[in-house]
Amino acid sequence: MDMMNRIRQNAALKVSRRNKFKGNNRKTNFSKKEQLKPEYDFPKVSDSELKLFKSKIKEEARKEHRKQLIYWVFFAIAVVLVFIIFNYY
Repeated sequence: MDMMNRIRQNAALKVSRRNKFKGNNRKTNFSKKEQLKPEYDFPKVSDSELKLFKSKIKEEARKEHRKQLIYWVFFAIAVVLVFIIFNYY
């Protein structure tokens, strides 16, 4: 019985059931009163460098995809060979 009461009390304390929008209840939904600017600053990149960077990423993705395809083909061939060997001998 005590365990049931504890479960009910813990469920009532969930953030999703708290009163979030009435008054100044910001500490109940774990947000700060004022939004702070992030401390990072992204570097500026020219259009030509951005195109070069994108093409490099695309080329690496193509190479990775090709490598994975080759592995899957070899794996499929190996499975078929194992199936043929154990099925007929």
